[in-house]
Amino acid sequence: MLLLLLYVPVYATESTCVSGTVSGYPGATIELYYFTDEISYKQEVLTTTSIDSAGVFEFVFTLDKVRKCFVDLGAFRGILFIEPSKTYHLQPMPYQPKTDAQLLNMYFTPQEVLVGLQNQPPDDINQRILQFELAIDEVWNNAMYTDLSKRYLSAVIDSLEMVFPSKNDFFSIYKQSTYALLANLQVELAPNWSIQDYFISMPVHYHNPAYCEAFTVLFEGYFNLLESQPNAKAFFQAYHNANIVSLREQFALLTHWNNPQLEELVILYNLWGNFSLKPKDRTTIINLLEQISHTSLYPENKKLAQEVLYRLKKAHVGSKPNVNELRTIEGKTITFSDFAGKYVYIVFASSLINETYADIIYLDKLRKKYAENLEVVFIFAQETEAKTIAYTKEIGADLIFCNWNSDAQLIDAFGVQNIPSYYLLDREGFFSHSPALSPSQGFERKLDAMLEVEKAAEGSSTMNKPFF
Repeated sequence: MLLLLLYVPVYATESTCVSGTVSGYPGATIELYYFTDEISYKQEVLTTTSIDSAGVFEFVFTLDKVRKCFVDLGAFRGILFIEPSKTYHLQPMPYQPKTDAQLLNMYFTPQEVLVGLQNQPPDDINQRILQFELAIDEVWNNAMYTDLSKRYLSAVIDSLEMVFPSKNDFFSIYKQSTYALLANLQVELAPNWSIQDYFISMPVHYHNPAYCEAFTVLFEGYFNLLESQPNAKAFFQAYHNANIVSLREQFALLTHWNNPQLEELVILYNLWGNFSLKPKDRTTIINLLEQISHTSLYPENKKLAQEVLYRLKKAHVGSKPNVNELRTIEGKTITFSDFAGKYVYIVFASSLINETYADIIYLDKLRKKYAENLEVVFIFAQETEAKTIAYTKEIGADLIFCNWNSDAQLIDAFGVQNIPSYYLLDREGFFSHSPALSPSQGFERKLDAMLEVEKAAEGSSTMNKPFF
């Protein structure tokens, strides 16, 4: 009996397998990845493999739940919904090399294509989702010419449910989330009808794209709806006091959802959204997010809060750029610590836009004027280094010029969203203004004011100085 009690059988975990062929890509290493959630879109690599000389590849891995997975092949991104412990033989996948413009475009994302399966079983989730989406497309098209009453939309949802019955949890949540979006078309009842009848009863599903799409549609800017409610005063008092315990309690009293994980996720998502909309609240928002990242009872919310904090603190005033070094177009390696004691004005630019020429001419003069206090660094993106060299050589300015050289981490470290973008580091290398004013917005006046404040501070101390 003792031996029986001590014996614990070990079962081998069944592997999931995805194989296929792709032409024109031999020898390349490719990744199969998914997003840890479809709100922050943080990538997680499942596995990597190489394509052999015949174009054949195979991924073998373990999977804990259904995932929407991706594999990038040049200008295309293959999509496949994968269930644990199943084998998938893909139809030949398209490969199209990225054009030079796509390679140089730091915002380019491959075109998504739902990959086909060989000998696809009738119950395969990919096929079910595809058929369901085709039916939904027809509903959306008809919605433009229909009176979208609650009665009509309820009938549409009921008919869809009859056509697409399912015992698959992932597909059931996919459908229910889509129904929430359809119900939200009833403007007079939106978003309460969708939330109460179709959304809050579901478990939170971070990996289901339909769930996350419905979530973002229904709850983006949800705090704004609460502001109009007379009984929300205590909620916003907890918000301004940065008290996450009270904030959770007050939110639950306002919503009556009885879904604490969803309630916390909505709070988290709206804090993230308010960070850019309400600059005065940023310290409060960071404080609340940090509390969620430490005290949440839900691991997924903890991870999401940590990811959001990482993004918000990136290029955040008071932080340092997460960049070890830069290489100038002359091939010289520099770091921001090389400019200690000076302000560093950083410009993400491109020779393709008119502002860049004017910025270079103006900032060349400004750097010389404030030589003891200012350094200027241009980082050119969306173009080859050869083009940057030719362009800057023709202008002939005495500034530091770099090229991003397809370094996604460099762009990510500054959180660059558009070109041109401007940033200012203080004398110790911390972000002083992120983003900073552009030259045309009065950066020189701002710099002058900062230097005057420093000068006044130096002269304000009377310690060890004569009073006269």
